[in-house]
Amino acid sequence: MENHLGDPRFYNFNAFSSRHDSDISVRRATPGEPVCVDYRSNCGKPFFFLYQTMFKRTGLRLPFSGFERELLTEINVAPAQLHPNSWAFIRAFEILYGYLGLLPLVNIFLHFFEVKKQGKSLWVSFSGVAGRIILTLFQNSYKGWKGQFFGVCCTKRDPTALDGFPLYWVKEPRLIKTKSLDELPSADREVCVALARMGIVFNTAELIAREFDADALSQYFGRNLRLYLSFLSLPFNVLSLILYVLFICPKLLCVTMCI
Repeated sequence: MENHLGDPRFYNFNAFSSRHDSDISVRRATPGEPVCVDYRSNCGKPFFFLYQTMFKRTGLRLPFSGFERELLTEINVAPAQLHPNSWAFIRAFEILYGYLGLLPLVNIFLHFFEVKKQGKSLWVSFSGVAGRIILTLFQNSYKGWKGQFFGVCCTKRDPTALDGFPLYWVKEPRLIKTKSLDELPSADREVCVALARMGIVFNTAELIAREFDADALSQYFGRNLRLYLSFLSLPFNVLSLILYVLFICPKLLCVTMCI
């Protein structure tokens, strides 16, 4: 149990950007407080736990995006219940889709990933589906993060920051195997087929590191010329949007992602 108990020695609130200060409220975990307990009160205010590494290493930001909230709800887990490597998959998927000018969708994500819980592990993980791998593992051995967590509360400035996803540790997460193409709407199916045709496995760590550098992202995708060619089979309206984003306004997209 000691590996997932709060330890005040490890806290570094520089993990937050100052622009979050008025949107959320953060509280330290008390010594010995477990992250996996289902708390229903925090002096009358709802909250959720989150590991510091999510901000420092995977680039996670608050409030959660609509995609992130929907995904947490679909698999029925609290934010701290998801392994950091899995948060990195989510972030890289969002960056990839954002660069292509497409909205990240839960159905498509769960076509490429399945939800697992290994043995007695407390945490839930995403695992790439054999034959559909599109992102590399962020860290082969992710260490030094258990115990470095805090509570996140909303403020009057953004009272919806905690809406739309499980806040507290869930005893029975939804271990989704994978979504087949037949289960997807036709538009989602076309995008999945196009991604599969690329035959490219994108580097999760590189995507996260380049998120706010439009030139670096362009160079990274430019090294994978098949990326552009494989999307030529997409419907004209989708293809036009992707080409516009790739070749005309990468800097504009990067600015939009920073807002």
